[in-house]
Amino acid sequence: MFLAIRELFYFKLRYMMVALIIFLLSFLVLFVSGLAQGLADDNASSIINMGEEAEYFVIDEEAELQLTRSLITDTDQQTVDNVVEEAQILGIHQGTIQDETETITDVAKFFVDHNSALFPEVVEGERPTEQGEVLADLSIQEEGYSVGDEFQEDTTEEIFSISGFTNDQRYSHTPVLYMTEDDWLELSGRDELLASALVLPDTGDDVVNTLNSEMDEAEVVTIQDSLSGIPGYSEEQGSLWMMIIFLFIISAFVVAAFFYVITIQKLTQFGILKALGAKLSGLANTILIQVGLVTVVSAGAGIGATFLAATLLPADMPFMLPMNLVAILAGIFIFVAILGSLLSLYKVKKVDALEAIGGMEA
Repeated sequence: MFLAIRELFYFKLRYMMVALIIFLLSFLVLFVSGLAQGLADDNASSIINMGEEAEYFVIDEEAELQLTRSLITDTDQQTVDNVVEEAQILGIHQGTIQDETETITDVAKFFVDHNSALFPEVVEGERPTEQGEVLADLSIQEEGYSVGDEFQEDTTEEIFSISGFTNDQRYSHTPVLYMTEDDWLELSGRDELLASALVLPDTGDDVVNTLNSEMDEAEVVTIQDSLSGIPGYSEEQGSLWMMIIFLFIISAFVVAAFFYVITIQKLTQFGILKALGAKLSGLANTILIQVGLVTVVSAGAGIGATFLAATLLPADMPFMLPMNLVAILAGIFIFVAILGSLLSLYKVKKVDALEAIGGMEA
């Protein structure tokens, strides 16, 4: 430990350059991860935040996991009700609304039972209690809407008003509007509730298999599987996480190259230490401590810089970086850095004391 820290201070410029590269890589990894999480939340937060009461969806087999294209038949809905008492109706319809200035805003219109746990918490205003009222996601305020404002809905061309706001309720990059039962019936043009999907709790594999065998035109899928049916969700997440994986691979090669070069420059010193009786484990600990300290400090600075950059982003740029993800990514980054340093350890193991003292490269 003493030798490792003393060398870090003695060759400050050399290790500061390494730390700068690791800082930039960690910042890039965390920033791209924040964008990936932010886009996922902006695309599907209304589904992701349904909570423990939502483990499975019953959707139309021909919908290809797209909830907006799904329609549950009365027969299949009755089958589900006979097997699962806690099944909840979920209605989804995408469209537009228009305010008094004729500004058009894309929205997703949702229906869930207002008395169920699926209905989101009100953070401003009140729950919709009368026909013509909706609960809207806070993000719609960016379009100039506030509690009490009215708009025209595109399907029925009726006038609605916003009774209150909820948070983290977005679908396909649009704010969600939660409608009353009467409004949903009018929107669907039916006397009975139209279900885009049925939401099931964790019912167990036996119940899932039973439903899949008894339903005619529907199937049971997990909530996570249904996310891939949201337009653009899989493509966005796949591209961003592929970038993150490659950044980790690049980080391993960069750290390995830097510390390998530094190790080559110190072969004579390592040879002398071996000749004096230093054990390989002690020399390995020196390298690992140096790699660990430089990586931890650099990654810590990268975390701080990422959160600082997040405060400077425009409001319409989705960015979310929960602390548990930060801890996981930082841990992976440190592991990758230590893994990259193994090449240096191999070089130290192979060095011959006599050759190194004589100035010859092992």
